[in-house]
Amino acid sequence: MKKIIAMALITGLMAVSLSACGSTASAPVSDSPETVASASDSGEGKGSGSENFSFTSVDDDTKASVVASEDLSGKDEEAGGTRVEYGDVDGDGTVDYSVDFLVEDGDLITGKINLYLNDNLIYSVEDELPIDSGMLKYEDYDGDGNNELLFVYYPHVNSMPLDEYVVLKYHNGTWRKMSVPEDANGSNRFPIHVKYGDEPCTLKITCDGSDKTIEYDATEHYKAAVKDIEENGGSEEFKAEFERVLAGEGFAKGADYGMVLPWGIWEVDSVRKNEEPCIRALHGLAGAQLERYDYLGNLYIYFRFDEDGKVKIIDMEFYDDLSGGTPE
Repeated sequence: MKKIIAMALITGLMAVSLSACGSTASAPVSDSPETVASASDSGEGKGSGSENFSFTSVDDDTKASVVASEDLSGKDEEAGGTRVEYGDVDGDGTVDYSVDFLVEDGDLITGKINLYLNDNLIYSVEDELPIDSGMLKYEDYDGDGNNELLFVYYPHVNSMPLDEYVVLKYHNGTWRKMSVPEDANGSNRFPIHVKYGDEPCTLKITCDGSDKTIEYDATEHYKAAVKDIEENGGSEEFKAEFERVLAGEGFAKGADYGMVLPWGIWEVDSVRKNEEPCIRALHGLAGAQLERYDYLGNLYIYFRFDEDGKVKIIDMEFYDDLSGGTPE
């Protein structure tokens, strides 16, 4: 299924210019969580939370606006919202849920989601596209003994709901949005680099904030691409480019070679690594010359947060398109 999603993304990308999808320039890992909601005795973590976090106030322009608890009697139905229930995530006996809204302004339809914990509105997000609620997980992602909330939601991009996410931490009576890497356009994206290795057709994949280097020999990838065009037809221009790479033309050790495909993170999941809960983010990678037409495979980044609330990368894994692109 994940391979199908990845290939569907590539197909959709062919119809969209890179400039429209956003910059792929590297972005620093930010480290200042933002206040997003005041909680009215909203459950787990009352009066708790790490005192080491340095939080910043939310400005008037942020989509994650400050919200207060409110009476929900009939509100979601009256407003035309769709309620999504997650069960009792914090074990206090109250069902936790979100409400998805379509906001119409003339011919423009945008999306809004309200997230509720113990009947308190703790987070609200709006998007220029319709958005659907996804996963809600309640885990300790920073090791301080108190659980955080991972909330995943899906903006409709060319009819393909890619993953957006927030990590919310309860601290001194408020739920706060922890900072995660973003690109210049505000899309969720890790600062990933794909460069030439020591030999032609070899690549090195790195990410700022991690000391791991993944070495990938793309020889079989390009041989398979040439063979596919020869047997099934396709662009002779693409074939010539694949053959050029195989021949080592343009090779320069350590030079930039590949790129992160547009739309930032394609998939977010909550998994365990080294017996600890962590978040797994998926990026698609491509060769820089043909960009989205040279899909190399998928990079998975596993991360948590340190005691200061900064993103801590635990591991990275790369699966090329020939292997199916997934760890499963």
